[in-house]
Amino acid sequence: MSQIIHRQANAEEKEQCQRWDLWESGNTNRFEYSYNQDVHFVVQRGEAVIHSATNAPVSISPGSHVTIYKGVEGVWEINSPIINRYQYL
Repeated sequence: MSQIIHRQANAEEKEQCQRWDLWESGNTNRFEYSYNQDVHFVVQRGEAVIHSATNAPVSISPGSHVTIYKGVEGVWEINSPIINRYQYL
């Protein structure tokens, strides 16, 4: 089963996510995270590739809607600083 779901956000989701919390990667080019709860986010700016043992690499860019499920351990390879709006499920 895929633990990371990636698709393009629709117009309604892009609008709704503006009420969600903001996360910024800063100037790092690598970010490691272990997800202890389900989360989804919409990328506002930047580009990255999320690597995990449960999925093929997932490329994200502005407009990407991503859901990551509890238990995923991911490494983000950040190509340009990421800004996203996220919400825990």
